[in-house]
Amino acid sequence: MRRQLLIGAGPGEWRAACVEDGVAVELHVERGDSRPPGSVFLGRVLRLLPGLDAALVDIGGDRPGFLPLRAGETHPDEGARVVVQLRREGQQDKGALLSTRIVPPAAAAPGLQQLLADAARLDPPAQLLPPPGFAGALTLRLPALPDEVVADDPAIVRELRDAFPAAAVVHRTPQDWPVDLDALFGSALSPSLALAGGGTIHIAETRAAVLIDVDTGTPEAGSAERAALAVNLAATEAIARQLRLRQLGGGVVVDFVGLEGRGPRERVRQAMTTALAPDPTEPRVLGWTRLGHLELVRPRRGRPLSEAMLEPESLRKSAVALAFEALRMVQREARAHPAANWRLSISPPVAAALRGVAAAGLKSLEERLGRRIALVVEAEGEARPFDIAPV
Repeated sequence: MRRQLLIGAGPGEWRAACVEDGVAVELHVERGDSRPPGSVFLGRVLRLLPGLDAALVDIGGDRPGFLPLRAGETHPDEGARVVVQLRREGQQDKGALLSTRIVPPAAAAPGLQQLLADAARLDPPAQLLPPPGFAGALTLRLPALPDEVVADDPAIVRELRDAFPAAAVVHRTPQDWPVDLDALFGSALSPSLALAGGGTIHIAETRAAVLIDVDTGTPEAGSAERAALAVNLAATEAIARQLRLRQLGGGVVVDFVGLEGRGPRERVRQAMTTALAPDPTEPRVLGWTRLGHLELVRPRRGRPLSEAMLEPESLRKSAVALAFEALRMVQREARAHPAANWRLSISPPVAAALRGVAAAGLKSLEERLGRRIALVVEAEGEARPFDIAPV
């Protein structure tokens, strides 16, 4: 299998697609605002939770991590230094899940022991792995190291070569890529997806589970039973791909088109199991419920794509995502018209993001262009969250 990593490098944000044999299988967003699973920290125990057999550990950031304590092992005292590894990324109101068992990531295994030795001279909290930069974080997010890394910006090639020494790192314009990155992100954030042979799947992310509904549409010929089975079998492939593309985890409940008899249901269950088999997280098909739904479980490690790109419990892009999108569009236009000055008209929420988490991206773009970008904050309620124009 040939693995490629395609990276669209915008100001302050990288969007990446992991491609296996020409097919995109995972999408990632890297802004430096979250810690990838596999990261190693020197932390400090803030509080013991005897009722939960756990401890809260300060690893930097807004929220402490949750460290389960195993029975029979020596428990740290409050205030103690402890080296921990992030097992599951923090999400919404849940802190990161930590472990004291350090599993060396493939990309960092040779130097891990030296990093652990160096930790004795540091003050907690401190991040030991990955090293600073987006490339190092991506090495931990990927299911396997790529054979080739393709970037749309030659300025990041050196950083990528340091992070992926065994891969061929090249610069190519997006027109020469095997996939359309913008289209991939657009479809992976859509609540509905049309199936090639007819029918649709609808995906809803809730706090309790991921809910997926399969719809046959209106087939023009053939029996309803055969049409239902055909759509359900096609849906298994699409569902398996979308779970991985969107980084969805936890419980998954699929409402397939109704089937009569055990034979057709068993075919769908087996097809779902086969479609999920290549997924490195090893999801499992649990079986059919009394209500006729198929239950799956996919281990959750990183945040879902929607959490990075959409407003909470909404289908609208977040102000943060729109801020980075606006900077990316200014960068594209500036490449085509390098002599122009630019005005960026923005809504108040996007303006707040550009003053906050996207401020470094705005600064880096201005430094690269060698000029200031004029920001104009529009009145609340304007139709467009941002607009760019030469001045």
